[in-house]
Amino acid sequence: MVIFMKFENLKKYMEELVSDPLRPSVDVIVYREHELLFRYFKGVMDVENGGEIKGDELYFIYSMTKMITCCCALQMLEQGKYNLDDPISKYLPEYKKMKITTDALNTENAAKIASGAVIGEDISSSDDGFAKTPITVRHLFTMTAGLDYSLYCPEIQDAIAAGKTTTRELVRAMADKTLGFEPGTRFRYSLCHDVLGALIEIWSGQSLGDYMKQNIFDPLGMKNTFFGLPKDTSKMPTLYSKYENQDFKKQPLVCVYNLSPQYQSGGAGLTSCTEDYALFLDAVACGGIGKSGNRILKEETVSLWKTNQLSGAAADDFDQMRRGYGYGLGLRTHIDPVRSGTLSPVGEFGWDGAAGSFSMVDPVNKISLTYFQNVLGYNPDQTKIRNALYKDLG
Repeated sequence: MVIFMKFENLKKYMEELVSDPLRPSVDVIVYREHELLFRYFKGVMDVENGGEIKGDELYFIYSMTKMITCCCALQMLEQGKYNLDDPISKYLPEYKKMKITTDALNTENAAKIASGAVIGEDISSSDDGFAKTPITVRHLFTMTAGLDYSLYCPEIQDAIAAGKTTTRELVRAMADKTLGFEPGTRFRYSLCHDVLGALIEIWSGQSLGDYMKQNIFDPLGMKNTFFGLPKDTSKMPTLYSKYENQDFKKQPLVCVYNLSPQYQSGGAGLTSCTEDYALFLDAVACGGIGKSGNRILKEETVSLWKTNQLSGAAADDFDQMRRGYGYGLGLRTHIDPVRSGTLSPVGEFGWDGAAGSFSMVDPVNKISLTYFQNVLGYNPDQTKIRNALYKDLG
């Protein structure tokens, strides 16, 4: 492991986290302008059998997939493949006429999913008519389309039973779901970025995984990031869960968000390692240019990416989930240090994952932080991570 003494606060918090018997291991990397400033990893692969981690482990990164999917979609925007306010029915005709409910919106479910406290939703809603507002690409980026995160709903399960198992086939089946609100009016964490992944396939003519490899992973030198399981799972730490009011227990090594062997979830389907993901965040922190020297986004596109897109009730919905943060084109963005209680500058952004992973990008200082662990529903205190980092940076 690499540790510099000036990072004593971050090191101390990492040691506090891994000393918890319900958190078998931690791994964190900090970059500034392509320079590795801090690396700390400690813990075991498996609580029952031990085996120290080595820093090259592979993890289901769950919703940290979303930032990579949104980066790909923003590349497509740079290429003129679409406009943000295009109706998605222009590319997925099944979404032209969407059922909608007048049932009260339950934002608590979305908050639990975003924190990793639950996997998916089990909801039902009455059909009260059709949405007046078409879902746009911007609505998908910003989680304001009205979709939900129900993984086992009849629409998806019936499609799978009928042999429709590819990304585009299952995303088309999701068009039969009932929207929870008029698109653009509220925020609900949902399968929006899965739908965005299908659009990337349509715009590019490639599978989502192939597009990511060609345009993100290979240019940045990310050699261990992909959809699904590796052929050799020996580098994957045992997956555990510690949901509220439930025991700490071992989980099967399956990413439930990849709905079939052929489905690539743009919202939560990638497997990666800390070193790979840190290369991605470092590139974003440096205006879209990677440590390799390859550019994945224009600097002005990164600026657009982190610009808050929410207002009104949608902004209030998100503030309940991340105090002091707005939501840009698929990621949280820092807008109010007083409400957030964090030392990071306005404009810091990132996202996290269900098993406790966390990412942070500071484009002002060109700093990025990548944190991985492997326990569902047992996230670290993100504010403590950020504040420890900035105390160390002085």
